[in-house]
Amino acid sequence: MTETVPTGIYGLDEMMSGGFPKKRIILILGSPGAGKTILASQFLYKGLTEFNENAVMVSLDENKHHFYSEMINFGWDFKKAEEENKFRFIDATRLSRVAMLKERMMKEETHSLRGKLLSIDTLIEQLQDKIVEIGAKRVVLDTLASLFYRFIDPIERRTAGTDLIEALSDLGTTTIVTTELDQVGLERNLSDEEFMVHGVILLQTLFSGGSTVRALHVEKMRGVGTNSNMVPYTIDRNGIEVYPTMSLFRDK
Repeated sequence: MTETVPTGIYGLDEMMSGGFPKKRIILILGSPGAGKTILASQFLYKGLTEFNENAVMVSLDENKHHFYSEMINFGWDFKKAEEENKFRFIDATRLSRVAMLKERMMKEETHSLRGKLLSIDTLIEQLQDKIVEIGAKRVVLDTLASLFYRFIDPIERRTAGTDLIEALSDLGTTTIVTTELDQVGLERNLSDEEFMVHGVILLQTLFSGGSTVRALHVEKMRGVGTNSNMVPYTIDRNGIEVYPTMSLFRDK
C-alpha cells in the first residue's frame, strides 16, 4: 500500500486507511459553502500543530488578512504559524481578478496561450521558493475555479489545468487543490481535473423528504483503501467532522 499522510480531520482518515497518499494531489470538489476551504485549511493546520509538517497556502480567492480572520474563528492561528516560520501564504488573487480586469480595460489580452500561462509559471516559481524556504510538506491551492475564469476557451482551460497540475505534481508535497462543483446531485459530469489527480473528494448538500444533509464521498484515492460510501459531515467551531459509520438520512 502507498504511504499515507494523516489529515487529522475526525472521521476522514478512517475512510482512507489512514490519510491521503503521500506527495500526491487531492482534488476537493464542492458547491459554494460546502466547506472546501475549511477542509483544506484544517488539513494544513493539523499538519502544523500535530504532525510537524510545515505548509503553504496559495489563495486565488481571498487575501491573507481575510483568510487569517476567518480561520481564527476555528482556533487556527495561521498568523502565529507564519511568525514561527512554519507557514507561508501566497496571495494569488491578482492572477485571477486584477490581471483579468486589466486585460479587459486596457485591451491587452493576448491570443497567445503562452502569454496567459506565464502568470501560472510565475505562481509555481513563487510556490517552489516558499516550499524550500520553510521546508513545507503540505500545500493547498484554493481555488482552481477562480483561475479558470481567465480561460473561456475549453482547449485553453484544459491545457492550463493540465500544466498546473503537472507542475504541482513535481513539488514533492502532499497537495490539496479545490474547485467548484458544476452540478449538485448523485449524477454529474466529471471534470477534466478529476482524471489528472490521485484523489477526489466530493462535498455537497443533498435534499430528501424535506430535510438536508452535508454529504462527503471519497470518489477515488489511488493506492489507498477507501470507504466508498457517501457519508454525512458537519461544520462547526472545530472545523469539519466526518461520520463514516452513519447513514446520510435517518430512517423514518
